[in-house]
Amino acid sequence: MVCQPPYPKSLLALRRLRDEVTGRGDQCLGLLLAGVELYTSVGREMELLEIMRQFAHDAQEMVRNTPTVAELQRLYEREDPRPESGTGTADR
Repeated sequence: MVCQPPYPKSLLALRRLRDEVTGRGDQCLGLLLAGVELYTSVGREMELLEIMRQFAHDAQEMVRNTPTVAELQRLYEREDPRPESGTGTADR
């Protein structure tokens, strides 16, 4: 079962509930809630790692034939082979 990323407020509320339950002395329920919190946190991290892995795979294809900085610099700093015309109109 995949749960979409929980809201940070939900995680904070879960942590508060765990602290409150543990503070009342119910160690079993506190431990169960700690497990739920851990499972949720690790699940979010695993989803993030999978997204990053997929992006790295997709990005490799995007940048495979991208020109280097030196190639771009040579391209943009080269002299224009067209002659300069002062006014932009043809001389007659």
